[in-house]
Amino acid sequence: MNASATETGVQQPTLEQLDAWCEQALSSPDSETRTEAERRLRYFFPTFSETLAEAEGSYGVSSGHERVMAVFPQIKGAADAAQLMTWFLNQTTKVFSLTYIVRRLRTLVLNHLGVLADDQKSELRTRLFAVIQEKAADMPGFVVDDVARTLALVVMFTWFDQPEAREVVEAVVSSTTAGQHAALGLQVLRAFVEQFNRELPARYIARQRRVVVAFRDRQLRGVFEAGLAAMRRGLAAGEAGREELSRALQLQSECLGFDFIGLAPDEASDDAVAIQVPSAWKDTLQTEDFLDAYFDGYMRSGPPVSSQFVEVLVLLASVRRSFYTETARTAFVRRMSRGIAEILRGAVGLDDVENYHHVCRLLARFRSIHTLVEIEEALEYRELLTATAQFTATGLGLWEWSPNSTAPLLAFWAKVAATHDARDDANTQVAGDVIAQTLPRVVGDYLRAMVVATARAQTGDVADSPLADTDVLVETMASVAAIARAAYERCAPVVLQLLRDMATEYEAQTGAVGAFEERLAWPVYAVALCVGARQPYRSQPEDDRYDAEMFATALELDRLVQQRAQTPPSEALELAFLQMLANFRASYVGEQGSRASGVFTRLAELVGLADGTAVLDLIVQRLLLNLRRWPAPSPVVRRSLHMFHDLTAGYVAVRQAAALDSAALLLANHASEHFHFLQHVDEYKLRALYYAGLARLLFADPARVPARFAEFVGPWSQLADALLPVPDAQLAQDAVRPRLLRLLRDVRGFLSAIASRQNYLRVFDWLCPTRMPLVQRCVRMSSDPHVQIAALKLLAELVYNRTQRLNFDISSPNGILLFRDASDAICAYGDAVLNSDAAVRDVYKDRYKGVAVCFTILTRLLAGKYVAIGVMPLYGDPALERAYAMVLDLLQRFPAADVIAYPKLGRATMAMLEALLGRPNVDLVHLSETSYAHIMRLCVEAFDHAETAVSSAACSVVDSLLSAAIEDPDRPAALPALVRGRSDVSQFLLSTILNIVLFEDRPNDWSFSRPLFCLIALEHDFALQYSSQIVQYQPPERREALVTALKDLLSATTFELTPANRDAFTQALSQYRRYATANNLILMVPTNQTLGAPVDILKQDDTSATTAQDEGEAMAD
Repeated sequence: MNASATETGVQQPTLEQLDAWCEQALSSPDSETRTEAERRLRYFFPTFSETLAEAEGSYGVSSGHERVMAVFPQIKGAADAAQLMTWFLNQTTKVFSLTYIVRRLRTLVLNHLGVLADDQKSELRTRLFAVIQEKAADMPGFVVDDVARTLALVVMFTWFDQPEAREVVEAVVSSTTAGQHAALGLQVLRAFVEQFNRELPARYIARQRRVVVAFRDRQLRGVFEAGLAAMRRGLAAGEAGREELSRALQLQSECLGFDFIGLAPDEASDDAVAIQVPSAWKDTLQTEDFLDAYFDGYMRSGPPVSSQFVEVLVLLASVRRSFYTETARTAFVRRMSRGIAEILRGAVGLDDVENYHHVCRLLARFRSIHTLVEIEEALEYRELLTATAQFTATGLGLWEWSPNSTAPLLAFWAKVAATHDARDDANTQVAGDVIAQTLPRVVGDYLRAMVVATARAQTGDVADSPLADTDVLVETMASVAAIARAAYERCAPVVLQLLRDMATEYEAQTGAVGAFEERLAWPVYAVALCVGARQPYRSQPEDDRYDAEMFATALELDRLVQQRAQTPPSEALELAFLQMLANFRASYVGEQGSRASGVFTRLAELVGLADGTAVLDLIVQRLLLNLRRWPAPSPVVRRSLHMFHDLTAGYVAVRQAAALDSAALLLANHASEHFHFLQHVDEYKLRALYYAGLARLLFADPARVPARFAEFVGPWSQLADALLPVPDAQLAQDAVRPRLLRLLRDVRGFLSAIASRQNYLRVFDWLCPTRMPLVQRCVRMSSDPHVQIAALKLLAELVYNRTQRLNFDISSPNGILLFRDASDAICAYGDAVLNSDAAVRDVYKDRYKGVAVCFTILTRLLAGKYVAIGVMPLYGDPALERAYAMVLDLLQRFPAADVIAYPKLGRATMAMLEALLGRPNVDLVHLSETSYAHIMRLCVEAFDHAETAVSSAACSVVDSLLSAAIEDPDRPAALPALVRGRSDVSQFLLSTILNIVLFEDRPNDWSFSRPLFCLIALEHDFALQYSSQIVQYQPPERREALVTALKDLLSATTFELTPANRDAFTQALSQYRRYATANNLILMVPTNQTLGAPVDILKQDDTSATTAQDEGEAMAD
């Protein structure tokens, strides 16, 4: 089918053809086949919601209609498209076809249901309802759900306009009472509730919320009661009602999980959120035997229905406490406690992993929402805690069976521990004795279970080790620490005893001890998290003594491990020791440490650590040991370097550390060959982290800086001075290249941490001018892109005016000299790129990465404002002009589309153009016609960048150029003539931005309003003409509203470039957005079947719509 066929008679494809295209579009492994099938389907089933770029690539687009999408001639609008889609939905039986067409129909309904007449909306609603009733038995369940959700959208959007829309929900509810359609009705209702609860795009939020509130207040309770009645019928029917029972429980889960208050909380934090069920539901949920059906159903049914019962119980346990009256809440808590205890005592259904997991969640959620004070003196409370304690003792040993269930189980006890008063330990009336006995047992059982699980993982009995994910481990252990801290005098001895027992066993080990060392990580992690969970305002002196004893015992174990280790010990154990040191420092040393703690008194007795400085020295020595011992890619090295970085980032800690002998030794030997990670050239991020910390350490004591700095840079000076006379050819040799890369990257990392002007000048004077030629030679090493980029990144850091550190004295030439050096580097790299004929293996690494760094250098030079670049042409300095010419030449050498393809390149390019062409720098740039057109094309590509900041920068570039050309047309520069001479560029920009503003929903409308205002001022007549064309292609039902909105936008102010007029236009654009949202004014992509008569937008008495005859005459013309 060719393009010309769209203007002549086109036969509707057969059902078999449509089925084949749907299958190709969704399952073909060949991308070209998928694209072609998608184009064909888009031609016959348009949603009028494609972007204009997609429209231009659609099947059958005529070359005579730019930016117009061709569609099947029988489709004149959304109503025809919906009719054809529902026809196909009725006819096809293929899964791919059903899946594809329902999703297309959903998109059409979501965006353009408003243009349909009332009878067309009713017909669409009826057709979808009929499809569900007649074809559900032959459709997969997920397709039925999709159709039901689409029907729910139609109901939602016609809720207030057509009262009969609300009757659809009532009809479905009625179908659930009995009969063969009961299960289907429950499925449809669940899809309805899910759709009403699903957040739509931002432009629909206000409207959706009104409908959702009405649905919640009028019908949601009835839907839940329908599910409740169906559940009871299913229980009475036995095995025959199993399907109905399952769907009834799914419906109840959706209803209880409804967003009752309109906040749409993150599901990841649902354990902490109470369900805000309306008070009107009290008659339903507060009946005397309400919970009985759920617990009875769980007892009588097997998986997976039994797990669905518990899921509903989890939601019921999450209902806010204030929902219940005091009497009802006590009855609810009693019944819930008895039911849970009965399940736990009899282990009913707990051999199924889903049941087991949901019961654990039920315990955590029940205790999170309800404090249980209502029953703490009742027998049920004691029974619940006793049963849960026994269940926990068994469950903690089943980690490998259900790993995700341990966290909620521990959360239950953490909540119990948080509200437990240690004075009630012996009070049997409030189960204090049970809690006092259980909390230390939970801590001990969990740690022993993890040790066993680790041992099983080592022998291969368990696939995954609990030590594999450190983040999850620390998060889970935090609950254990919270439990321990609540009863520290009971729990700390348990942790301490386990640590001592395992240390004794480790000491008795002979032969290989690596596996046992890995298991030792658990008690060490327990010490780390218990110490880290200390709260100074709640901690007692005896608690600090326990911390000291546990910390001292762990240190003794560490010394034993180090003595026995011929090679680095277990990685997991080493990470646990690092976690312990970090947590102890956070709790007792430095900025957040408690100065009044008596922990050091006990530590001095046990291990000789008398104060925080001694502990800090221990930490620094340990970090240095890890850096010497462990290989570079190891997580231990990464963790050690991050700890070193954090230690030097604190104001107090870095000054304490700088006074240590170990720190002085490190500064004097920072380039030690004993640090394995420094021998790996590719670990540049670790090197940067290391030298950033060293910089802060070096400059922490100003009195010692002069002597220490000279000693610190000594190795760098020797290496740089040795490399300066080396010929260029030898610099790229394998014997020299690694040392060169290390020097460039180390100096860059060191510079990145310097914030003060005085310290920066020390490095600047060391590097410039004597050693800068080495950097320039590295930039010219075209045979080695890695060395080039390392040198460019060093320059980018050197010219970065971070925290105003580059404010040279007014008489200093350093700023200009630095600009010259940077300009030379940009030109040298640019020449190497432009003149290279070497094969490019990776265009980004070999070309664009370096170009992006060059752009960053120029951006920082211009944005730093430490060089008066405006005077450079006055005294004939070519550095500025050469740099400008080179970046413009580089810009023209790569395709505009690559700005989107490579995000980092896009960021650097737009940031550079924003600085280069911003006021007043734009007067210093000499743009050719080719450069101007290419820059505008780059900006157009950047409008679609994934990052809002990049598209906003592109808008700023266009605004700056056009403002400079319009505001002062008589300026000597050629920019005004260039802009006005390329009206095609301006018109293309205007149409592109206007399309974005009208057809898309962007978060940065303010940014787009600025260049759009300039473009309308420059091309006012074209703006009116193009806006009129957009209106012509809209359906008649929307033209009047669109004309009104565009008229208000284009007549909001005079298009003279004053700040007041700009702000007025921006406000008018915001008003247009609000008007479009309130009136559901979503524009349809222009097609070759929707062209109407011309429209004068600014005409005072505009007609609301054209007649069908006028449209036909317009198309004939």
